[in-house]
Amino acid sequence: MTPTSGTDVVFLDILDPAFRVDSPEVRAAAEASWWARTPIGIAVLRYPECMALLRDRRLRHGTVDLLAARGVTTGLFADWQRRMLLNLEGEAHQRQRRLVSKAFTQRSVEVLRPFMRAKAHELIDGFAEDGGCEFMTAFADPYPASVIAELLGIPAERFPAFLGWATDMGLGFSPAAAAEQDRIDAAVAGLYSCCDELITQRRENPADDLISALIAAEVDGERLSAEELRILLSTLIFAGQDTTRNQLGLAITTCIQHPEQWRLLAREPEWARSAVEELMRLAPATPLVGRVPTETFTFQGVDIPAGSHIALLLGAANTDPGVFGDAPFDITARRSAQLTFGGGIHHCLGAWLARTEMGEALPILASRLGDITLAGPVPSRPHIGIAGPITLPLRFTGIASRHSGIGQE
Repeated sequence: MTPTSGTDVVFLDILDPAFRVDSPEVRAAAEASWWARTPIGIAVLRYPECMALLRDRRLRHGTVDLLAARGVTTGLFADWQRRMLLNLEGEAHQRQRRLVSKAFTQRSVEVLRPFMRAKAHELIDGFAEDGGCEFMTAFADPYPASVIAELLGIPAERFPAFLGWATDMGLGFSPAAAAEQDRIDAAVAGLYSCCDELITQRRENPADDLISALIAAEVDGERLSAEELRILLSTLIFAGQDTTRNQLGLAITTCIQHPEQWRLLAREPEWARSAVEELMRLAPATPLVGRVPTETFTFQGVDIPAGSHIALLLGAANTDPGVFGDAPFDITARRSAQLTFGGGIHHCLGAWLARTEMGEALPILASRLGDITLAGPVPSRPHIGIAGPITLPLRFTGIASRHSGIGQE
């Protein structure tokens, strides 16, 4: 059976802007089979198969192919996609990963925990007296932007520009990519220019930040080239803002539906780490990732041609009843590992940073905001790309003082 045949296998139109990985349609398809047909290949719906294919070295990353399926094959954004670490393979990928890992360490993130806590309190103070806020603007946008800027040593006055570029580049992962190509490419150009300036400054005056560490990183006599530094830095700035922004928004919308778990996190912040895993399991900012076979092979009885597209529905795999049962949202539960950060050689390089940012922010938000409810509709990004709320209007019952001891040193 080939991935484009089999009339008994469900068809999922993953290119439809209204498609959602967490829909009843996908759940029913997953109950029937581990795979489904799509307009561009197959979709993988269950946890064991997603896990296996994430680690399969016969597959390469498929974001460039998905972008091409939306009509974008040229321009700065398409070129950026092709050259970023995420889409490199073989020795080129291994070389850059070794060099980046030497600079971007767990310790470089751990030392930022006090900054994260202070920034979370500072942002909450800004809307503490209002009884409500538009969460994305008030917290989800500036919090990760501030953290990535601190990590990289970027001046605070640069924040608005970086945030604007990251937001516009995020459109490149959505169905609007072709229609918004000029805007997206302009954002890449702006970010490139600023990255070049920052790299030049750090070459002349090294500092105690990640940019300087990336410039200095050396393995077996090799260093990152100027072009590699530009691509890596721009990728870190984009991913460090846009993905975490949306994951924070999704975490809050999930917690609104489970107020007892939100109150538990407020009372017992030691559950923060498992809360992050549970929230990313149920509401991932990357509910779907693409892979492309570099050779033809048969998997679980399905012939998969080289060059075809495989959509791994991580959001569906993360709730696979065969692995998780009918598990409700529970921040105290022990689970199998969620797949939102991917797996294999392309496991997310920034996973520890994202986990740490979320783990520091969420218990502070829970303790200080009290009970939270929606104050209006929540328009969302499509599930094909980086998912999350566009706006998230909240009401809250009360604000605990930042001096109450929650999240303090």
